[in-house]
Amino acid sequence: MPGPVKPSGASARLLDSRAPTGGDQVAPAGLAQASAAANPLRNIAFGMALGLVFVQFSEIHQLLTYLIHVNTYLLYLFGIPTFLGVALTGGIQRTLRWRPAIYWILFLVWLTAGVPFSSWRGGAIEALRVYVKTDFPMLFVIAGLTITWRECQSMMRVMAAAAVVMTLAARMFQDNSGIYGERMALNFGTVANSNDYAGHLVLILPFLMWVGLTAKSRALRLAAWGGVGYGVLLVVRTASRGALLALIVGALYWLLRGTMRQRIALLAMGPVAAVAMVIFVPRSDLVRIMSFSAADAGASQEALESSMARRYLLEQSVLYTLRHPLFGVGMAQFTNFEGEQSQVLGAHGYWHETHNTYTQVSSECGIPALALYAAAILSTFLLVNRVYRQARERPGCEDIRVAAFCIMLAMAVFCTAIAFLNFAYYFYLPTMTSLAIAVYRAAQDEFASRSSGFVEPDQSPQRSPLPRRTAIPHAAATL
Repeated sequence: MPGPVKPSGASARLLDSRAPTGGDQVAPAGLAQASAAANPLRNIAFGMALGLVFVQFSEIHQLLTYLIHVNTYLLYLFGIPTFLGVALTGGIQRTLRWRPAIYWILFLVWLTAGVPFSSWRGGAIEALRVYVKTDFPMLFVIAGLTITWRECQSMMRVMAAAAVVMTLAARMFQDNSGIYGERMALNFGTVANSNDYAGHLVLILPFLMWVGLTAKSRALRLAAWGGVGYGVLLVVRTASRGALLALIVGALYWLLRGTMRQRIALLAMGPVAAVAMVIFVPRSDLVRIMSFSAADAGASQEALESSMARRYLLEQSVLYTLRHPLFGVGMAQFTNFEGEQSQVLGAHGYWHETHNTYTQVSSECGIPALALYAAAILSTFLLVNRVYRQARERPGCEDIRVAAFCIMLAMAVFCTAIAFLNFAYYFYLPTMTSLAIAVYRAAQDEFASRSSGFVEPDQSPQRSPLPRRTAIPHAAATL
């Protein structure tokens, strides 16, 4: 079971209490985290971390570059102060106390060790440089700077806001070049491709769903659920069969782990979703989604050809994994290796990536790298699942249970979607691990404080009571 190498003393002593005071009350951090929570430098760095997470998940920096044709360097603007704050306030140590983070560190070590054995060392070095510079450090951002439960909620709200931006971007910056047919795609960014955009959306939509489940304002809840519905429609409009499978996994997870009321709501929404698909999704996209066999006369020829190419690339990635089981063919080198090997054999070659994140890792970095990658994902999920179980057993901790539920939902659908994408070296999973660590740590302090009967004091300024006047007898007053 994943957990800290050395559990927090204040939290560990109080975890068995079963009398929390309320689900929406926010308690202060435990004794072990109190000094960090009060550190003004950490507070400033946490604010920058909120901005960095929003920039990464919303791709606002790429959107602005596309609009004004000038690099705004937002990643540097928010990233440098954030990482300085992580380093100077003990954020690295706070992160590395947890097993999921250790697995990611070992994964990075293995990637580095495999560079000398790469089929093209220069390409592997450049890929490793980019990964270490922009993606891997996200592992320390949330776990290193987020202390309290209120800060965890702020971080999740930022990711929900990023989901709003990405859904609106599809409305305003849809690719109409015809490269993707009628499929939904973007005009900008690293996830402009239909499949990549769908994979990005399925990860961040559950955070918008969390707002719909927990917001106090009814109008905000309705707006959040409207955004979720629109986002799901966009995912379907990408005509990505991998993303469709991810949605199915998400629905099954919802039915398995949701409350009875949530299950009934999902089942009731089924017919509505079906009607919306027929009305708003182009027929060519629906045909592509359902094209799995050449025996179907109405199947999309483009979709069938795509399936054949993906099957070939999957087989080759497995073959290269078996032939190079220790270090693979080199980080980010599958495309070049497959193309060159095919030319040696007299074939043209596809010159494409694996289109499967897991075999991308195994074929490029070896089986040990895949084992560490899978261990990091699994231990992250189990860490959040432990929070979910603890919150479910404690009355008054519904807010924590719902947050853990949505994080696990995001993990489940995303880890399904990336089986059809090339996302091995992106920031997504290290960031989710970072969030999981912060949520687990804050939840333990929250459980302890709520079970001890803590109620957050009113922070509004209080007026000092006026001194009461002493009554003067009428007879004395006339003297």
